[in-house]
This record gives sequence, structure tokens and C-alpha cells, in this order.
Amino acid sequence: MPLLFEQIQIQVECKMCPVISPITGILHCSPPGNPFRDGVTLLEIMAAMMILAFAFIPIVGVIGTGATDTDVTNSYIFAQTAARTILENLLDNVPFECVHLEPGSVSDLDGTNSEDHVSSFKDSGTFKVASFVALLGNTADLLGRGTLVDGRGTNYSVKLLVFPIEGVDSDTPDPDTEITFNYLPRPDFENASASDKSTWYTGDEYVPAGNLRPYDYAVSSVKVNARGLGVSPGTNASEMYCLMKRFLLRIRWKTPPTRERFLEIFTAKANLSKKDD
Repeated sequence: MPLLFEQIQIQVECKMCPVISPITGILHCSPPGNPFRDGVTLLEIMAAMMILAFAFIPIVGVIGTGATDTDVTNSYIFAQTAARTILENLLDNVPFECVHLEPGSVSDLDGTNSEDHVSSFKDSGTFKVASFVALLGNTADLLGRGTLVDGRGTNYSVKLLVFPIEGVDSDTPDPDTEITFNYLPRPDFENASASDKSTWYTGDEYVPAGNLRPYDYAVSSVKVNARGLGVSPGTNASEMYCLMKRFLLRIRWKTPPTRERFLEIFTAKANLSKKDD
């Protein structure tokens, strides 16, 4: 009986043939007629999961990078939109005399980035600067600085700098240090009149003796400065005979929290309220 049992056992083992698993590549024995078994071992399952995990690592990295890039893009869009709104209102609605240069250095609201040429706002006539200052953020003040917050909770530090272009206290224009204007005086033929009406001469026969024809008229230009145009000297020492102020709007923020970014936009505003008397 023991010998018969061994023979039976040998016959059973001999009916097994080695087969390589198509999933893991592991060599094992499988009954003939069914070389690829319907079931899988725990080792095969674990190996397949590891393969899938390694395959998804690059995909997860791409998704994470894409989300970061989207946040950065949205932050720039928010800053650009805010800057456009602020500067358009400054140029279109705020009177020239409402914006002045604050003496000394002024920091941001968080106490950092102290610098000169920070703007200062004051009411003028019926215009109240509070309506404009509110565009700089809920925490804005009259020194042209504030903090804006977007929908993701990112804080944007806003500061408006001003650079007045002063004029000289002299009737002699200096184009190297101030804004000057050149113009040609009206020709004599434009001043001629007949029967209390302006007369325009178009030919030699209509040109009075001693007058040049329009296309022969040659005269030197006249140069004037702000004082010559009657501009007020002003009360601010840094804005004497000022006709134009240059502005620099700076917006700073962090996206991601460890990376500081900024946007700077430059523009200018002229005093166009002077009327020709």
C-alpha cells in the first residue's frame, strides 16, 4: 500500500506542466488543458498594483503642475484687471489737483517696502477722493496704498507712486528741465479783414502789398513754458508750475506663498483744465 500511494502521487505531479504567468512572468505549474488559470495569486495582484502606481506618478505630477500654473495665471489676470480699473478712474475722474506727492518715505500697509514718491490724495471742491481710494482695497488710506483680496484669498499690496514734472520760475523756457510748448504765430494774411469779415487770400492778386502769400510765410516759432501759459505756481514745493504728473502703479502678491510676484504699470496725467482766455 505505501508503494501504491507513492505511484499515485507521482502520477498526479507528472500531470502538472510549468507555465509562465502573463501578468507577472512568474514560473509555476498549471494543469494541462488550462495553462492560464482563471484565478490569480496575491503576489500577482500586488505586482499589478505596483505597476499601475508607477504608471500614474507622471500623470499626478502633470496635474499638480497644471493646477499651480492656473493659479498663477488667474492671479495675474486679477492684478491686471485691478490695475486697469484703478488707472482708468485716476485718469478720467480724479481732478489733477487732488493728487500730490507725499514728503518722505512711505511703506506698504504691512510695514515693508518703504520708498519715496508715494502719492497723497486730498479732496478738491465737490470731488471726494474716498470714492477713488476705495478702489485700492478695503484697507486703503489717503496715501495711495491698500490691500486687495481675490476669491482664492490671495492678498495684493497696492501702491501708487507719483512723479510731478515741475516748471521753472522764469519766463525763459528751459526744455531740458520742464515741459515747453512751441507754436507759430498767426500769419498776417489771417488777420486781414474786409467788411468786418476774415479774408483768406488764395492768389497773388489778393495779397495786399507788404504781405507774404500763405505758402511764402516764414516765421520763427514761439516757445513758452508753464509760467508763460499762466499756470499757478501751486502750494506744494515739489509741484511748482506743474503741468503733468507721472504715475507708477505697483501691485505685489505671492503665488504660491513662497514666490513673490509683482505688476507695474506706468501712465501720466496732464493738467487740461487751463482755459485759453
